[in-house]
Amino acid sequence: MDEIKIGQLSIRTVSLEEEGVFIDAKNQEQNGKSYKFLLDGVSKYSIIIQLVEFDDGTAIVGLEGDYIGPRYLFTHLYSRLRIGITPIDLQKWCEIRVPKESPSKKDRITAQKASLDLLDEDFGMNDVNSTLKQFGILDIDTRESVLGDSSNRRNHLAAIWDANSLVAPVVVFVITRLLPLMHLLVVIPEEKDDIIYYGPNSKQEKEYSLDRLLQEDENSNLEFKESAFFSPDEKTYGENITHNLERNIVGMLNGVVDAHILIGIDKNNNKIGVAKDFEFVDGKTTKWDSYLLTLRNKLINHFGIGVVTNHISIGWDDIGYGKDNPVVDIFVRPIPEDFELVKDRHGEVWIRSLNGTQKPYSSEELNEYKKLRKIK
Repeated sequence: MDEIKIGQLSIRTVSLEEEGVFIDAKNQEQNGKSYKFLLDGVSKYSIIIQLVEFDDGTAIVGLEGDYIGPRYLFTHLYSRLRIGITPIDLQKWCEIRVPKESPSKKDRITAQKASLDLLDEDFGMNDVNSTLKQFGILDIDTRESVLGDSSNRRNHLAAIWDANSLVAPVVVFVITRLLPLMHLLVVIPEEKDDIIYYGPNSKQEKEYSLDRLLQEDENSNLEFKESAFFSPDEKTYGENITHNLERNIVGMLNGVVDAHILIGIDKNNNKIGVAKDFEFVDGKTTKWDSYLLTLRNKLINHFGIGVVTNHISIGWDDIGYGKDNPVVDIFVRPIPEDFELVKDRHGEVWIRSLNGTQKPYSSEELNEYKKLRKIK
């Protein structure tokens, strides 16, 4: 699907259809097809939404395991608040429920009954009904009205859409699951700052924050840069990312551990932000959005869309000025060990060491590095 926008959020495809065995709404394994979508526009978070369509016609949409963001969102969204989807004729439907704190279990968020009259209040948006219909929902009403249901759940809300739509169920998940939890998160500042990374190459979740990273010295998995586009030595001036930044990304992609490049940090580890970088980017929307789009496109031009979408996340940290002058966090996950090592614009291979980024000294050293390189 093309990129779509819901307010300041954007959703875009990050992977094509993948066949496999997945866990359905009844927590049973079943063959199906998976589609992944990146939710962008939420600070430094990297949130992947996964839609799985099973061979029996049912489907499920929820949070995928590759995640950077508040522990709070991951804890509640990843397992408990997925949405089960049911086929009916040439359409599919799901119940519309709102995440709220459980009345019987403290600190546990459950999906509870929503009301058609209180949709906007329940989900913290203006005109939820129209927004859902804008993205392919054909009807939203009681199960009795939408499905002809006469069971004891006939008064529960349901949404129905064309069975071929991939957009509709993803939008339903964002509006009725993710956004209400983000509204709850706003009033819990300590939860907002409890950021974790959880991904397929990790044996366990990892915590990080900007201040915690700045307490460290630059090493094999951490680099600080003042700018992404300007270097007095390279004369880039916004026409490209600096080669210095590019070769560090190359080295981290060829590395063995998850790594960060923080842009907007001076040589004394002070947070100066990237406002000066905005001067080198053509502003077609907001300064930050243009910057993000330009940076991402430059990386795609160098490394290809597959490497960027699967191994590079770009986020921002608020240092007191919001998106007007943030610190940028480029999070790099190493490529798998059976991939060819990544090269820079000059066809050169770079690798990370304790002292930073360097070229292998000889072809023998490079071959030895390939043999020893293992992703644990």
